[in-house]
Amino acid sequence: MLRPVILSAVALLAAALAPLPAAAAPTDVAAVAEPSVEQVPVTVDSSNQSGWWRPLDSFAGTDYFAYNAPASTAGRHEVHIAARAEDGTWRDGCLPDVSGACVTYVDDVGHNQPSIVLDGEGIIHAFVSMHGDGWRYYRGTRPGDVTSLTEASATLPDSGLGFTYPVTARGKDGSAYVMVRAHRDAAAVRDGRLYRFDTATHAWSRVAVIGSGTNHSFYPDDLQVDAAGRVHVLWEWGPWPATTHRHLGSYAVFDPADGSWRDVTGAALTVPLAPGAGNTVVYQPYEDGETITSTSRAVQTAKLAVYGDQLAGIAYRYLTARSGSTFAGFDVRYATWDGAAWKRETVVARADHAVDNSATIGVTRAGASTRIYFVAEAGGCGGVRSQVVRAERPDTGPWAFSALGDVRQGLQRLRAQRSVNGTDLLYVTAPATGSLWRATVPRGGEPGAGGPFSDIADRLLASGVGGVNVALNASVTVSSVLRAGTEGAKAVDGLCSDDSRWISAEGDTAPTITVSLAREYPISEIRVHSGYSKSPVPGTDVLRDFAVEAHTASGWQRVAAVTGNTAGTVRVPASVTADQVRLSISDPSGNTIDVARVYEIEVVSRG
Repeated sequence: MLRPVILSAVALLAAALAPLPAAAAPTDVAAVAEPSVEQVPVTVDSSNQSGWWRPLDSFAGTDYFAYNAPASTAGRHEVHIAARAEDGTWRDGCLPDVSGACVTYVDDVGHNQPSIVLDGEGIIHAFVSMHGDGWRYYRGTRPGDVTSLTEASATLPDSGLGFTYPVTARGKDGSAYVMVRAHRDAAAVRDGRLYRFDTATHAWSRVAVIGSGTNHSFYPDDLQVDAAGRVHVLWEWGPWPATTHRHLGSYAVFDPADGSWRDVTGAALTVPLAPGAGNTVVYQPYEDGETITSTSRAVQTAKLAVYGDQLAGIAYRYLTARSGSTFAGFDVRYATWDGAAWKRETVVARADHAVDNSATIGVTRAGASTRIYFVAEAGGCGGVRSQVVRAERPDTGPWAFSALGDVRQGLQRLRAQRSVNGTDLLYVTAPATGSLWRATVPRGGEPGAGGPFSDIADRLLASGVGGVNVALNASVTVSSVLRAGTEGAKAVDGLCSDDSRWISAEGDTAPTITVSLAREYPISEIRVHSGYSKSPVPGTDVLRDFAVEAHTASGWQRVAAVTGNTAGTVRVPASVTADQVRLSISDPSGNTIDVARVYEIEVVSRG
């Protein structure tokens, strides 16, 4: 359950905090505790979504959440940072413009997302709303104070370039790092660059151009700092200038102690690295004819798990077959280095389930267990429904899956990080509903507790506003079928697409479809979704006249009669206990090809 909290003041840090102590080996919580999901008392803008940014940080017992907030002008957003103190109180501040009002930027979904990091003195650094723009950078003037940030872009190097996808991290010595893509379009290059803020000099410098290639574009994915202070760097490549399908997932390590770059084996590297820099850098190589411009195989967002001073693994999304959507059809994969080669495994295969996963992922490691966080999506007739999922396992064995939070309408995005005591902290946003949550997942109990992903998928497909769809995958009997691929089972498979409909045969003037439920259920609503998305005349392909009937202990009972319908979705309130539901159709459609076209029948039960 979500637990809304009241916005209240939080005590600010009055003076500079001491630099971070040397990182100790992580410790894990032994006591078993349940995950907590707490709604942040703010409203986020619909543009508050991305798959690679770092909008959260924790420092001195306070959690910081950066987000895009709605602006008073349509198509624009403000940038805010909310801080949660240890006592649960929240404080919120916006980034200011020159007049002191909240600065606004143009919405750019998936690009203009804020990334933040606190340095070892507790100063907040924020990189915001950049998509090929010059630096948009704000820095706090008082430790921990979300209301003290001022614009400081002029303090960064390379001011003549445009930047996209800032990803941040705090160094072991308290320094701040940001990795970005830099645009040099005159040379057909968009390279990756790493910058460092030194708390001793309070100045930024460029560490390196990480990767560069003509006609290639660098996509930053993640930065993680290990217990030895080394910076683990993750990115992917696309064709210049930009693409939604990327390739050649890559990994390297920067050691600030000597300025060296190394691969996963510890061998020295020379930067900038070229695309396809070698087997010890590229954890996900080209597969089966894949090239830099492929759209049938591709990488799309990735995250690192670092434990102690070692890489634990890399979680990422990988497309193995062309789908009908730019962001759909991806598997969830996990890559590890076994000492001789990269080992890649599929955690969730899209082809095995009727649900998808969205363009966001997270991964953490502590003790014996690895956790991958992702968002499962079902594109049902009521719109997209989504569920945050945790996949967990010990060093060996199968992955076990469990849900985190509730099924929600619309897409969700997340970022996960491991806190110092091993508890996972998550930033979860549902931008379509303006919502943001703080979730904590303790490390307790047996690693790998959970069940198969099919349980999560079935629950997601069956979920909806107001109850559970008990008709999902039920037994179906129909009076006729137009052709192969339009059988009655298509009307209860949880999908809502033109390729997943029951269509009756031509000449069947009074078609019927009967759904047999697993048992008697108290039914509160029956939803009938019908039609054809490509209809030249909207409303002519939906069911025109039909009766909705329920089989009760007393026999068949008419719940409602619908006549002259032109709507794609008909919601019929019900108050019956039944084990079957039937549509008796007297006028299949207003089309010259007069057949019934039913996307889905949902039988909603609250019991």
